[in-house]
Amino acid sequence: MNGPPVERTVAQCLVGHELARRHLAVGLSGGLDSVVLFHALAAQAGAFDLTLSALHVHHGLSPNADRWTDHCANLCEACRVPLRVVRVSIDPHDPRGIESAARAARYDAYEAEPADAVALAHHADDQAETVLLQLLRGAGLPGLAAMPGRRRLRSGALLLRPFLDLPRPVLLDYAVAHGLAWVEDESNADDRYRRNALRRHLIPVLDRHFAGYRGTLGRAARNAADAAHLAEVLGRLDLTTCETPGGLSIAALAVLDPVRRANVVRTWLRGQGIDAPPRDALLEGLAQMVTASDNAQPELCFGGHRLMRYRDRLHVVGAAPAEVRPWCFEWRGETVFTLPDGRCWTARRALGAGVRASSLTGGEITLTPRIGGERIRIATNRPRRSLKNLLQEAGVPAWERKQLVIVRRDGVPVHVPGLGTEPDHAPAVDEPGWVFEEADPAVGRPH
Repeated sequence: MNGPPVERTVAQCLVGHELARRHLAVGLSGGLDSVVLFHALAAQAGAFDLTLSALHVHHGLSPNADRWTDHCANLCEACRVPLRVVRVSIDPHDPRGIESAARAARYDAYEAEPADAVALAHHADDQAETVLLQLLRGAGLPGLAAMPGRRRLRSGALLLRPFLDLPRPVLLDYAVAHGLAWVEDESNADDRYRRNALRRHLIPVLDRHFAGYRGTLGRAARNAADAAHLAEVLGRLDLTTCETPGGLSIAALAVLDPVRRANVVRTWLRGQGIDAPPRDALLEGLAQMVTASDNAQPELCFGGHRLMRYRDRLHVVGAAPAEVRPWCFEWRGETVFTLPDGRCWTARRALGAGVRASSLTGGEITLTPRIGGERIRIATNRPRRSLKNLLQEAGVPAWERKQLVIVRRDGVPVHVPGLGTEPDHAPAVDEPGWVFEEADPAVGRPH
C-alpha cells in the first residue's frame, strides 16, 4: 500500500486485522496522538465500511479534564462519530501510584467497550520510553517486550496499536498538514512522573547521540517478545511432565536446570493469575525446595502467596493465616452460615454422605477449629487415633490442617469434613445425612 505513512499504516491495520464491516472504537484522549489516529480512521472508515466510535476516559485528575472532554465531543460531532465518555475516580493515594491507577481505569473501560476492536495511538517514542523504563526497573522478558501491537482483551475484542513503528514527529506532520487541533496535558511537564523525566531529560540526549534509538529499542522489544513467547512454550511443555493434581512434582523439577525450573514455575503461577517472585528469590527458593529432606517443609513467601513443599509436591497457597484462636459455632440446622473466623460454610442434606441426620438432633452440635490432641475413629473396628496421625497418613499438608473444622456432638468429635466420620454417626447408603463444606462467601456455593 502506497501513500503518506499515517494513511498507509492505518490502511494496513484495517486490512491486516480484517476490520472491514466491523466495529472499531478508538481511544480518544484529545491529545495529538489520539487525534491523529481518530482523524485517519475517520477518513478511511467509508472505504472499509467501518463502524467507527470513540471512547474518552475522564480521569478527573486535571482542572482541564472537562475541557478535554468537550474537545473530544466537538471533534466527534464534526466527524459524525459517536463518542462514549467514561468517568472514573482515581484515588491519589492508590499504592500503585496515580499513573498506574489511571492506566488500570482506562483498560477497564476498554474491556467494557462493545466493539470488535479498540485502537490506541501509542507510537514508536512511547514504545522506546517503555522499554527504557522496564530496563531501569529490572524487568524480565515480558516487561522488556513492552507494548504489543496486537493482543486480545479479556472481553475477546482486539486491542490494536497501529502507530508503534511511527515516530511522533510523523504524527505531528500529519496533524499540521490537516489543520488538526489538540489539547496538551499539563502533567506532561511534571518531572515527578518517571516517564516525563525520561522524555524531557534522557531522550533528548539519546536522540543527539543515537538518532535511530526508536527503531533499535523497538526491535529490542520485539526480540524480547519472541523470547518471552518461546519461554512460555517451553514452560507449557515442561508442565506436561511436572504438573500433578494440586501442584508440581518435586522429582520432575529436580531434573531441570535452575533457569528452566524457574521458568516452568512462572508458567504454572501465571496460569493461576499469580505474579511470580523476583528472579533471585525464586531461583534460591526452588533450589531449597528440590534439595530439602522429605519431612522438611520449606516455603517462599511473596505477594500474598507462599510456595511450599509438602512431601513430593510443590504447592502454591495463600499467605500464612493468623494463629488459630479457639472459637465455637453452635449449629442449629442452618444451610449457609459464617463461622467466627469469618469463613462461609454450608450444610446440605444428602443420602449416605456426611453425618447421619439423626446424630445431629437431640444434642449440642458445634463446629470448632482443630486445637490439637483430638482423637477420632473413622473406620469400623478400628480404635480412635490422634487426628494428627490420621491427617499425616491422608497426606493433608500442614497449612490445610490449620484450616480444618471439626463437627462435634456434645463436645465429642464425630466428623471432620474432607477426612471422615465416626462409624457410629455415618449414614447408611439410603439414610439421610448432612454434608458440611466451606463455601464461596459471595454465592454460598461450596469450593
